[in-house]
Amino acid sequence: MVSIRPKKGITSIGIALMAVSLIFWPLLLLVPFLPLSGGAKVSLAGALVIVAEVMFWLGALLAGPAAARRMKTWWKRTPDSDEAP
Repeated sequence: MVSIRPKKGITSIGIALMAVSLIFWPLLLLVPFLPLSGGAKVSLAGALVIVAEVMFWLGALLAGPAAARRMKTWWKRTPDSDEAP
C-alpha cells in the first residue's frame, strides 16, 4: 500500500510558506505611500498579491490537505467561537 502522506520536513516547509505568505497582504497597505509612479504601484500591488497566493497554495500543496485545512481554521472563525464558555 502506498502512503500519500507528506514527510515531516516537507510539511514544515509547506506550513512555513503558508505563514510567510500572510505577511504580503498587509504590505499592500503601504504601496500607495511609496514614491513610485501610478503604474509601478499597480504592478507592485499585483505582484504582491500573486506572490502571496502562489506561496500559500504551494505551501498548501507541500503541507498536504490536513495542514492546509488546519491553517484555514486559524483565521476563519465560526460564530460560536466568539462566545465565552
